Amino acid sequence: MIGAAPPSDGSPPTLTGQVSHWFGQAAQIVTGVAGFSYAFGWVVTARFFGAFGVDPEDAGITFGWLAIRAFLIGITGLAVFVVSRHLLQAAERSAPVVHIVQSRAAIVVMTVVSCMGVAGLAALCLAVWTTSRGGAVDALPVTVILLCGAVSTGLVLWLRPPAVQLGWNTSLWLRGIAGALLGFLGVSLLLLPYRLSDHLAADVRAGRPVRLLMAPGVPALQVTRVQLAAVDGQSPPPHLPPPTTCVSRLGGAAGVSLYYVDGTVLRVADESVTARGPCRPAR
Repeated sequence: MIGAAPPSDGSPPTLTGQVSHWFGQAAQIVTGVAGFSYAFGWVVTARFFGAFGVDPEDAGITFGWLAIRAFLIGITGLAVFVVSRHLLQAAERSAPVVHIVQSRAAIVVMTVVSCMGVAGLAALCLAVWTTSRGGAVDALPVTVILLCGAVSTGLVLWLRPPAVQLGWNTSLWLRGIAGALLGFLGVSLLLLPYRLSDHLAADVRAGRPVRLLMAPGVPALQVTRVQLAAVDGQSPPPHLPPPTTCVSRLGGAAGVSLYYVDGTVLRVADESVTARGPCRPAR
């Protein structure tokens, strides 16, 4: 008599099978994320160069060029997925911790640190935001924020809470971090390329260099500011700006480079000009 085989839970029974199963899943994840990454890179480059009326291929953006960078992003996406999965697994094993503080001195210290810490952080954020926009930090709003923190501290101490309950739910924190990582990955691949390409194009029009990294040391977009001069013994190309003018090099292919200056894209043969950088405009 032949008995029925016991039901399988779907997991490989041996170490070799488990490793093979894991690498199979990893390959699927890398392939999926790399596909989204390739689409991300292509949308960014096509939208960015389209803002100047040129094709990405004219700037040296090819399928192989993007495929290598998409693979690197796929590896990064796999790392984010693995970290998020481990965080979710750790969240299932963790339990909340509650500690009740009844010491009056400890309650006073925690109240002062909490209220004044929040006020100080708000004042710091205001100062950073103001200076980043080229303005000067005004003492009045900073003083008002710190004064609100002091008033809140005094109000809490006046109420005199008999005890303070400190709770720490590791599970919620781990789930939140995992969700933030996965959400950041999804938003970056789906929504960011449109806003990012427009922002980079605006930087180029404003005369600023651009460097977008898809992985450490591997740029996806790089626009440098250079100065052009005709090669000795050759006549300068038409519409070549003066040697003291800074131009933005968008890229190049087949011996022809693209330069942006004053709202115009110049196509210049590399053999007819020399590009010197970084740009040092004349004073």
